[in-house]
Amino acid sequence: MDYGSDMLLVDDDIFFTKDGDVEIVSGPACIAQDIDQELKITRGSLPWDPAAGSSLLLMLNDAESDTEDVTAELERVAIADPRVDPTTVKAEKVSAGRYRLEFTPVAAVDPETLDFDLAEGK
Repeated sequence: MDYGSDMLLVDDDIFFTKDGDVEIVSGPACIAQDIDQELKITRGSLPWDPAAGSSLLLMLNDAESDTEDVTAELERVAIADPRVDPTTVKAEKVSAGRYRLEFTPVAAVDPETLDFDLAEGK
């Protein structure tokens, strides 16, 4: 299955090869990068696509956001990606302010894992 390709981002910056070319990410890692980026966009902040993004960043240091809110938002964004098998999506709190999202792309064998540290804003 073709999961797409995109520019590789490292710490949210474009990554270049030693030759100065833009490094490309493809396969399941591309899906993980796309979901990570979608979660970092505040919903409604892109005028050309107001439905893009999530409310995850609004939950940073928000006393009213609880574990269920955060895990539900992580899972919602992953399930919304048509390249993800929705039956494999699971988000959990790892420790104070730290969350993990795990999912398996459609037709893939190995799961992808994303970690988020809301206390650090990452």
